[in-house]
Amino acid sequence: MTELFEPYRVPEGAAQSGFPEEVTRSATGPFPGAAMSAQLAAALECAPTPVRLWEFGSGRIRYLNPAAAALLGFPDGGEVSARTAADVCTDTAVAQAPEVFAALTDRGRWCGRTELRHLRTGTPIPTVLSVFVTEPDENERPLLIGAIAREPTTAGEREHPLLAALAEADQRCREQSALAELSRLAVTADLDTLLAAASGEVTALLGTRCAAVARVHGIGGAALPVLGYHGPGPRPSTVAAGHGSLTGYTATEAAVVCCPDRADERRFATADMAAHGLGSGIGVPIGHDPIWGMLTAHFAGPRVAREHEVALVRAVAAVLSTAIGRIEVEERLRHQSLHDPLTGLPNRTLALKRITAALDQAAHTGIRVAVLVIDLDNFRHVNARLGHAGGDAALIRLADRLRSLVRPTDTVARLGGDEFLILCPAVTGPADATAIADRIATRVLHRSPRVSVSPSPVPPSPRTS
Repeated sequence: MTELFEPYRVPEGAAQSGFPEEVTRSATGPFPGAAMSAQLAAALECAPTPVRLWEFGSGRIRYLNPAAAALLGFPDGGEVSARTAADVCTDTAVAQAPEVFAALTDRGRWCGRTELRHLRTGTPIPTVLSVFVTEPDENERPLLIGAIAREPTTAGEREHPLLAALAEADQRCREQSALAELSRLAVTADLDTLLAAASGEVTALLGTRCAAVARVHGIGGAALPVLGYHGPGPRPSTVAAGHGSLTGYTATEAAVVCCPDRADERRFATADMAAHGLGSGIGVPIGHDPIWGMLTAHFAGPRVAREHEVALVRAVAAVLSTAIGRIEVEERLRHQSLHDPLTGLPNRTLALKRITAALDQAAHTGIRVAVLVIDLDNFRHVNARLGHAGGDAALIRLADRLRSLVRPTDTVARLGGDEFLILCPAVTGPADATAIADRIATRVLHRSPRVSVSPSPVPPSPRTS
């Protein structure tokens, strides 16, 4: 049989550990270490596990058992001494070399996943490699290195299920943590903050390309406004309603919709997905009877959504639904606290807040602010004649008339009873305020107003004095 390598001599002065000066060979092939039993040598030659030895300094391969020679593509009985460890390593393994060398120097061993390379075809060979020092030099530095290779599927047939279970548990932990954080925000955060956080968490947890929250303002509209988005720009402002998009179709169906492949989708148009490089997606309604909006998650390529992924998006949508309910209740309570329940006009509290804001702005800009107060004389006679229901109807009609006569920037407020206030945040001067009062009095009250003009406490700007 042709020798697999040249005789290996221990360098002069190297520590002796049973290796002879010359490598001998067993009946089945050469093996460095005649001091070892013939039975051990025969076992390595016949072992199905690939084993090899190489020099630490030069990397020259000193021994391959038949299993290693077959794995790495060495011809049967061919020379190995002209080859180095680098010849059978991919770039991945070469990149790991500093880590391996450091471990061998410090601890005398290393074990991990790497890639070997088939000598003839160059094909990468994924493997789990156990590397150890078999011979140190006189300074206890590595001299001769041994390696045992195992296929990942064989080496990890016990560890892979455990690693998969650990990875799944870690993912579930991250999901629960994210849902807990969203639930915390659901109690305190405003709508914009909440929607941004929800879309961001969906993207991070599922690895989607983007996620968005759109609002339903009636299914019949041509477009649905996008209120929350996380993903590459540009940020969409609207999305097609109805059968024009995954989002619109989810709103139409009021149910979970999964699109595994844009190219095969026939239920709704996918032009917007194609334009943004999206291949698949999940749509989940937010709320019910009626739905408030939709939460969508899009992947870059075709992909069948897993059950737990759909469940996560639904859980996020459920948190959003609860939070939105809280926000809407708060908005109603805030509106009720700042508006007159009969006419819907701002009440005294809101009127004073807007007057304060207008005066603060006037202090910086020098603009003039006018406040008109309307007091209905003898309104009690209306109540006596028409009853309280008739009086209420008259006040509602008066409020509507006043709103129709002021500018969009003006505020009409009911102070209480038969008193109203009109705030005009930008007038040219007293004459302008008097003109506004005269117009309202003649068109609404059908009489000339009693006007009393008092300057605001804001000093006039030099530009308007």
